[in-house]
Amino acid sequence: MAKVVIDEMKIENYDNIALFWKRNFGKAVSTEFDSKQRIESYINRNPGISSVAVHDGEIVGSVLCGHDGRRGTFYHVAVDEEFRGKGIAHRMIERSSSLLKQEGIDTAVLFAHTDNIKAVTYWKKNGWTSYLNVLYHFKDL
Repeated sequence: MAKVVIDEMKIENYDNIALFWKRNFGKAVSTEFDSKQRIESYINRNPGISSVAVHDGEIVGSVLCGHDGRRGTFYHVAVDEEFRGKGIAHRMIERSSSLLKQEGIDTAVLFAHTDNIKAVTYWKKNGWTSYLNVLYHFKDL
């Protein structure tokens, strides 16, 4: 089996990334909302920080990551089912976290659906704290 390589997420790979998100998140991630234009804008505002895991030229993991100047944010963290349990998510998160630290960012938040027990368990096991008294609010502008 070929090695899984952790690399920078690039907009040139958007079509493969979008397919990966659809495969792993289904309707929980909207490629209409996370259009190529929006993802390109996000990557350009946070150059080099987002990560992908690549195996035999195919994306098998992703971390969309950036910051607002005071706090990092992790979005769309996932690894294909057959590649889980091999430290791939950890490697992507470490890569992105290291780049945040280089930018002077020392705290981060992430989003995980409460009904995704595997994700909630993973984050807790890896030292992340859930704030159940905070609600995420959304509004189209």
